[in-house]
Amino acid sequence: MKNISNELRKTILFACTALAVGVTLPSSAATAQVPDLNGVWKWGACEDGTNFGCMILEEDDELLTDRAKAYRDAIDETAQPKYDCAPMSIPHMWTDPYSHQIEQFEDRVVFTYGKDDVVRTAWLENHGHKPPAHNEFLYTGYSVGRYEGDALIVETTHFSFDPQGLNADFKLASSTQKKVTERYTRDGEGLKLTVSTEDQFMLKEPWVYSVRSERDPEPLALPWNCDLGASRQILKLLPSDYPNDAKVTRIPQ
Repeated sequence: MKNISNELRKTILFACTALAVGVTLPSSAATAQVPDLNGVWKWGACEDGTNFGCMILEEDDELLTDRAKAYRDAIDETAQPKYDCAPMSIPHMWTDPYSHQIEQFEDRVVFTYGKDDVVRTAWLENHGHKPPAHNEFLYTGYSVGRYEGDALIVETTHFSFDPQGLNADFKLASSTQKKVTERYTRDGEGLKLTVSTEDQFMLKEPWVYSVRSERDPEPLALPWNCDLGASRQILKLLPSDYPNDAKVTRIPQ
């Protein structure tokens, strides 16, 4: 061991430490490029000091295109998927104050959210994973990840059209052109996440924000088990935007 360079010693030490805490090192990245993101993380706060304001795209935000505003004004609140227990997609999912779990494996990174039983998989590059077909769209999209420097970069495309894809509360939809890029890095004992969302139909330019999370000592409380009856209860109090239409009765599930 006397002839081993200092840099090689550091590499060996990092690899041993990573294996000890459960990180499976991907073959596609250099050892020193894999941050330890494993574990449960609490809901984060915005780095701009607005608590969680940066994570919310307001209904009259200057980033919105006229198309996005027109759809917002045309869609009936009672038609929103959230009343059928449909989960929020990214990036709006981050606005709910629930913890999430990250699990790193050799060929993928799995994200589990503490609400709505949402599990996302980011398939790491150079492991032979088959991409979706051009006409295949998914509610939470198709995610591809890579380690770059000290960060995990996740790019998600192939989203289906989503009436609440940008904000469920303000009826801001997202199109099949939506692309979300997430950058995860360690910040001391915490986790920093920077999110950039593009959608040429709904956004004039990328919507970007950064949040910082701390480790959560408690496991996720799963399953979520959304109560469909309770979710639809508020619909009895909402006036219809289209009173001339026949009353819509949701199909029991």
